Amino acid sequence: MSSPQGTADQNKAVMAGISGAILGGISGALIGASFSGGEGALVGGALGALYMGVAEGITDARRQPGELKPLWHRLIGTIIVGGAFGAALGFIIPSRIAVGIIVGLVAGLVNLSPKKIVLGLFVGLVVGIIAQVLDPEFNAAVVGGSVVFIYRVLLLVFFKDTAPIQLSGEHVAAEDAKYVVPFDAHTKHIGAGYMEALARESDGTFKRNKPGIGIVETMEALRGPTFNPSHVDPLIREFYEHTSRFRLSIEPVWNPFIKPLFWFFKTFIASRIGQANLPFNTKEAHRGMVSYIDSIEYENADGEADHISTLRGWIRAYEDSGEAIYVGVYTVIRHEEVGYVSVGFPLPEANFTATLLPFNNNGGNFLLKTHGTGTRFTGHYLTSIEPEDGTLTILKLPTMGEEIDVYVEGGELKTDHRFYFGDYRFLTLYYTIERQQDEPTAAF
Repeated sequence: MSSPQGTADQNKAVMAGISGAILGGISGALIGASFSGGEGALVGGALGALYMGVAEGITDARRQPGELKPLWHRLIGTIIVGGAFGAALGFIIPSRIAVGIIVGLVAGLVNLSPKKIVLGLFVGLVVGIIAQVLDPEFNAAVVGGSVVFIYRVLLLVFFKDTAPIQLSGEHVAAEDAKYVVPFDAHTKHIGAGYMEALARESDGTFKRNKPGIGIVETMEALRGPTFNPSHVDPLIREFYEHTSRFRLSIEPVWNPFIKPLFWFFKTFIASRIGQANLPFNTKEAHRGMVSYIDSIEYENADGEADHISTLRGWIRAYEDSGEAIYVGVYTVIRHEEVGYVSVGFPLPEANFTATLLPFNNNGGNFLLKTHGTGTRFTGHYLTSIEPEDGTLTILKLPTMGEEIDVYVEGGELKTDHRFYFGDYRFLTLYYTIERQQDEPTAAF
């Protein structure tokens, strides 16, 4: 008799197969029609549905939670879609040069990088010219598929460290998604009191800014192939293990194209829910920032505090009002002798998690990254939690990237916190961190 989780995995694979069959059928029909009209559409649609349906179902069943589909399948799938797109363009655009350029442009735009857009345009132009010279009526599906194939191969050669642009969603049990911090908010406002409310809901003991507490118990828990904590500058290690001893100031630098969008997000969403309410400009940043470590301790069977199960929330708020800037739940996970930092940002009935891999950087400095790590756990995840059984519906966002670069310069502790969308850096938060004489203890 199969387990409930096994049945859920089977259902997920079946749904992936159905979705793949639909996409493959449409793509195959367009490609087939470009070769031999209606008869070709029937044959191409059947073959496309068969391949994509079977391939999607099998690869989804074999895929581990948080893992992308195999490269070979992603490559073949994009070539088929590129061929279908080229075929569709060929029905309305006679020039094969134009078809190649448009397919190449779209391929580059999907990857959100000026260099990749130029590469896509170049590949599309060259393939289009070759096709036009060989035969002005050269099959447009072949043009589109060839552009995507050559473009993807060049990406693998010259941009092999960049994350693929895609969204991958899945429904899993919480124990199968340790890379996600599964805490949401059951109200429309998160705010600086979130951890205290969570403690009441979960029968834990809440403490604000316990003397000497840090966002991690010890940096030893992060030890792995890319990180040796003994090489970290003592001031950086003290900050992570005893965060409450320090005071932060922040200076945001927004990409000018993103700033108007963030104003809308901040005005109508972030400030209302009390989360991700970053300073919009230098004037707001100069309101000052206060930082607290909220902890929730749970008792084990012997009635003693189990510090392994202690939750730590790092609350950053505007000093003049106590209005929350960030509310993050910090955890450390280990998998196959590798330590990761996972930060969960509660949202109303949802959660946004960043899971980062630590690196030693430039001597004694410290770097955390979500992208270009070569591991399947790192990245950004948007999650909803089923209240009945605690299962998670997870949307991975590999297009997003984040780097937290912590370093000592002239005896001062600083952090450059960089955010990316594709290859675009849309925000950098510059932190200056200094040890304070007395740890803050007042509540908001």
